[in-house]
Amino acid sequence: MEKDRLQKLVVKYTSGHIDTSELTELFEYVVANGDSPDMQSLLSELLETTVADDRLRLDADSLYQRITHAYEAAHRRKSLHRLQWWYGAAAVLLVAAGVWIFGSNMLSDGDTSDAMEIRTVTTAPTDKPLLRLADGRTIYLDSVINGVLASEDGMQISFHNDAIYYTDTSTAPSSQRLENTIVTPKGRQYQVVLPDGSRLWLNAASTVTYPVRFNRDQREITIRGEVYLEVERAADWPFVVHTETQRIEVLGTKFNVSAYPDDLTTLTTLVEGRVKVSMTGTVNANSQNSLVLKPGQQVVSSENDALLRMNRVDPEEIISWKDNLFVFSNEEISDVMKKVSRWYDVEVEYKDGMAGKRIGGDIPRFDRVEELMEALEYTGLLRYEQKGGVIVIMK
Repeated sequence: MEKDRLQKLVVKYTSGHIDTSELTELFEYVVANGDSPDMQSLLSELLETTVADDRLRLDADSLYQRITHAYEAAHRRKSLHRLQWWYGAAAVLLVAAGVWIFGSNMLSDGDTSDAMEIRTVTTAPTDKPLLRLADGRTIYLDSVINGVLASEDGMQISFHNDAIYYTDTSTAPSSQRLENTIVTPKGRQYQVVLPDGSRLWLNAASTVTYPVRFNRDQREITIRGEVYLEVERAADWPFVVHTETQRIEVLGTKFNVSAYPDDLTTLTTLVEGRVKVSMTGTVNANSQNSLVLKPGQQVVSSENDALLRMNRVDPEEIISWKDNLFVFSNEEISDVMKKVSRWYDVEVEYKDGMAGKRIGGDIPRFDRVEELMEALEYTGLLRYEQKGGVIVIMK
């Protein structure tokens, strides 16, 4: 590549005006020549001459790392050949780069801009996660400090480092079945360590109901929303998860369940171990409505389909929400915005021409919905307007 051409691409990249084909060209060149001793000095020279504003200037190593990281994130999912014809999939590159482009154009503390002043700021909601006890009491978790929260049926319920723990302190528990429920609102995540030591991560707008004390035959919980589970292994003590359409039985494993009431499907994804998934109401292992999952497999069910269906997926993508990432894998814009709506507690409306548009890529869960929407806008697939708590998506 000629130096003038590379300079032009760097200018467009750092200003946020690069298009899909140019971004692919830049990424391929930088990655292919990354081992060249001249690459760092060339990038340094180009950055020095093309980025006039000190607030936006990067060093060559930083630029190279950002470009290669974004390229590799895209390349893990699809080949570049396929990216070129997969409509909207070039957003894998653009979103990854756009996150930096948007962030690099943010002004330093104390600076203001007209664009920032006229836009309504919508932060992730501050509604508190809560724990509902068996005796009817409700504990708002954001208002408590580390220590013991309550005791029920000889089980001490404590709070430590943003997680709830259960510790058995009784030698003679009652035979009564008592249940607790943990609820996360939109825009929040939380953890709970169950009485058997199993650990749950709740995504936004999720609910888990579970016994204060598991019985001797099996461990059972009920999920609405999305939860990642790491279940303590016990060969003679099955762990069963109930959703609206699935019954999931495990011995000891790591898996993710997405069972939001407003979704058309329930998804169970196995990360590690082994699980058996049945349609709700069926427990026969030989039934066509039961499937045994291996790591990397996902089972899909819905109220309108009598059969379970199996997919191969990347489990790390599925559970990326635990690390405060949105990962969109060639998803329709309506599904993308449903995730955005759950996290930022906003309504979404669509104007004509958006049906069928797809987006792919990794993007952080920014504190403000405006930051995320700006990054998505850099894909060139959409524009948006914000009217109070409503995001309007348009071509």
